[in-house]
Amino acid sequence: MKKNEKAIIYGAGAVLVGFGLYRYFQRKQAEKKATAEKQSNDAVNNPNRNTGYPGPYTGPTPYQKKVMEIQSFLGVAVDGIPGAQTNGAWARRAPATFAKYGPISPANIDFYNALIKGPANLII
Repeated sequence: MKKNEKAIIYGAGAVLVGFGLYRYFQRKQAEKKATAEKQSNDAVNNPNRNTGYPGPYTGPTPYQKKVMEIQSFLGVAVDGIPGAQTNGAWARRAPATFAKYGPISPANIDFYNALIKGPANLII
């Protein structure tokens, strides 16, 4: 074999090895990306995940359901979060009760719910 022929064979071999390595690492990156996407989707779509707060797939908590009942009674936006709009409507509806018991919280939610469900709605 001539020197030029050996150089061509070695060059072709190096190109094939380089292409093989390129394809190997490209496949590894695709697998890594697919695994990351799957883990991300699992974290979002798994209703049994333990995140410490209710997500869009777990539904409202019992506390949020009680707040929603109060919001519906008051005629404000029903979202399960006792914010300024809900507390303001409550303060306008029953100022003495609101002054005594304060803003809606987990500590007084049962009391407020009892008021709106009481006989003939105790607070009018």
